[in-house]
Amino acid sequence: METLQTLSARQSVRDYQARAVARELLEKVLAFANKAANAGPFQVTVVQEAALLQDINDATRVAMRDSGNDFLMQRAALEGYQPLYGAPVLLVFSAPAGPYAQINVANAATTVIIAATDLGLASGFIITPTLVLDGQNALSQRLRLPEGHVPTVCVPLGYAGDRSKYHHPRPLADNINWV
Repeated sequence: METLQTLSARQSVRDYQARAVARELLEKVLAFANKAANAGPFQVTVVQEAALLQDINDATRVAMRDSGNDFLMQRAALEGYQPLYGAPVLLVFSAPAGPYAQINVANAATTVIIAATDLGLASGFIITPTLVLDGQNALSQRLRLPEGHVPTVCVPLGYAGDRSKYHHPRPLADNINWV
């Protein structure tokens, strides 16, 4: 797939098949994390353990429900809603706290998402699990993050399920300013 085709094909998927992703394919996708522009260290933690994925999912749904944020509370109240969308893999991008942490992990996550799309995998860009992954609590400790790293962005990864589930096409944004 050519770059512009890949970028056009990319979309945030909100439902995944239960089908596992081969380790070789994951390694190929993850190799691109370090191709991203960055200004400091970051870590990618690959979560495939079903029990841990379920615990992150359930804790995230509760945190969304109790967040006080109208959008998150409405989403969490949807019947059958799963914040990780049933993805068999969750990539957790973390970095030490600092001025460039969010940019480093966002660039790496975006590069991985583009690579995943090119290789036929579905993905998304989500931050709601960071409501329950603070780098210090028991759930975070199960991720075995490097000392001082804080999760900032997560990428569910797998094979697309029902593409219409929780999906609402976005209108073309008018956000370009020519000077």
